[in-house]
Amino acid sequence: MSIRITTTLTVAAAVIAGSALLTACNDDSGDSSDTSSSPSATVSATIDAPTTEAPSATASATGAGGDTAAQGKPVAVNKSFTDDVMGEKATVVSYIAGFQPSAASKSKFSALADENVVLVNVKVTASSKYYDTFGADSFYLTNQSNGIDQASTTILDDDIKAAGYAPLEDAETGKTTTGWIVFTPKKTETALVLRYKRLAAKASDGTKITAKNFDIPLK
Repeated sequence: MSIRITTTLTVAAAVIAGSALLTACNDDSGDSSDTSSSPSATVSATIDAPTTEAPSATASATGAGGDTAAQGKPVAVNKSFTDDVMGEKATVVSYIAGFQPSAASKSKFSALADENVVLVNVKVTASSKYYDTFGADSFYLTNQSNGIDQASTTILDDDIKAAGYAPLEDAETGKTTTGWIVFTPKKTETALVLRYKRLAAKASDGTKITAKNFDIPLK
């Protein structure tokens, strides 16, 4: 999710998972309860070691998912999570592995020759508790062999739009959007696990929010 920031943040602004109008915070202790019934004016955030939760599945991926995805066709996932603390909700509808970028993109981005272009179709609902946007930059591919979560990219948005896959637009506070997110893991990567990150934060009313990851295996 994107964050509106009142003071300068570097790393935290790029990956914070839920609130608007953020300021830096070094206090990561306390509970994660939230009693807000309307959007909070400000929330401060800090990077902290998160816990990880496996979201509930409304339906599992199709049995032939791996083969279908390898052919560049959508594979059903239909797994959801709800972040009750921040008020974020998301459903992973389907994914495509092996999407073929345009010749122009392959020429411009030479690294694509060694990468597997993966598209993930998600439906997201932004928090109504905090002034917030929720979009592609909230998601990562985790379980990569280098141990680093890979962020989504927008470099192929024109290509996927031309192929009929609308990129995910940010959902504003309390709103819902559906669209596709692009990742470019190495072709040697075998794990496709989508991760939503919530960083530790502190609301202006003193509510402290702990860091947490929500992981959804795509296959």
